[in-house]
Parts: sequence; C-alpha cells; structure tokens
Amino acid sequence: MHKLLSGLAVLAVLGANAAMAQDAGSASKGKFYLGAQAGIVLPEDVSFSGTSSSGGITTTAAGTYQFKDGYSVSGLAGYHLNDYVRGEAELGYSRFEYDNISLNGNVTSNGTTTAVNGSASMEGTVSSAIGMVHGIVSPLGKTKVSPLLGAGIGFAATEEKITRIGTLATNFESTHTDLAVAGMVGAETNLTDQMSMGLRYRYMWIDSGTEGRDDFTAHNFVANAAWKF
Repeated sequence: MHKLLSGLAVLAVLGANAAMAQDAGSASKGKFYLGAQAGIVLPEDVSFSGTSSSGGITTTAAGTYQFKDGYSVSGLAGYHLNDYVRGEAELGYSRFEYDNISLNGNVTSNGTTTAVNGSASMEGTVSSAIGMVHGIVSPLGKTKVSPLLGAGIGFAATEEKITRIGTLATNFESTHTDLAVAGMVGAETNLTDQMSMGLRYRYMWIDSGTEGRDDFTAHNFVANAAWKF
C-alpha cells in the first residue's frame, strides 16, 4: 500500500509542477489561497514482534499496540494552476493516546518454556508535527460542489511517550522524523468568490517502522475553509 501511495504522491506533485510552469504567464488573481482545517485521527493498530535474551532467559513475543482516536489541526497555502489542478502546502499537528497492548509470547528459562498471553491498558501520547506538499485534482473543474482527488508527500516529526503499562509505571520517550505519504478524496463548495469550504478524507502512511515493528497508518477526516486572493 505504501508503495502505491508513494507513487501517487510523486505523480501528483510532478503534475502540479508541470501545470504551474504552463500557467506561469496567466493572471494570478484569485488563484492563491490560505486555509485552515481540523478533524479527527483514527490510528490503526501497530504490530510488533521480536526475540531477546538476557541472564539465561529468552523471551519471544508478538503483539499489537492499540490507540485511542485523536485530533489534527493544520494550516494550508495553495495555488490554483487552472480550474482542474492545484498545488498545496500544509503544516499541521496531530495528537492521540495509547489505549492497550496485546501480547502473545514465550519465556524460556533453564529449558522450561512458559507461555505469556494477554492484554493490558496503556497510558501515553503520540504527537506529530507534519509538513506535506499535495497535488490536488478537481476532475469536474468549477462546479457548485467540486469533488477532488489528491496525494501528498512530506515528513512527520513524532514524539512518543509511554507512562504506564497495566500497573507498571514507565518512563519511555522516543522522537523520530520519518517520511509521510497520503492519499486524499473529498469535496468542496464556493460560498463566495473569495471563500470555500470542504470535507476531506486522507489515508496516512508514515515510514516509522523499525526491525520488528510495523509502519504507522491512520485515517484522517477533516473539515476546512479557504480564502482566495
């Protein structure tokens, strides 16, 4: 899935650049816009697995992290290349919390293996600053309600904190910056010649996986408003 999203993002951005070059000599009035959007983030579970040995004890485990739904806010700046294609830059912030951890594993000591299975509640947060460049297409051009398709590529600078697993207090913190890719569908309507409002759905993929841990993916539903200049 992430390879497909990466390809769509690159094609969308390249198409936006080509259209911008073709349109460079035309008047720009009403083509620039600034906007803001806010919505909810629905994180998908992240799976992990691994083996470790210490002091004659070997642990082999696999499981999943589950998250609570969170929120996202961002600012937008864009340029309508023509009635069908636009380029857009976004800088935003998202935050959500850990919910549970499910674990299935084995612990081997002195030749005896014991199964460990179950789940526990988790307390902690995941927050990200996200910057992306989008290429967006309006297949029907200017209509009363305009559907749109798009893809974007950028980065996610993420901070993770885990403060409790079950009854065990922890002090885990991690920061990392990773490639982010998104695919988008939505619709918008012009309220006036200068203002529009819309709804968007995005599927987000972040290349945050490490050995034994999957990449992060999420669904993002937002409402936005934009002002043209």
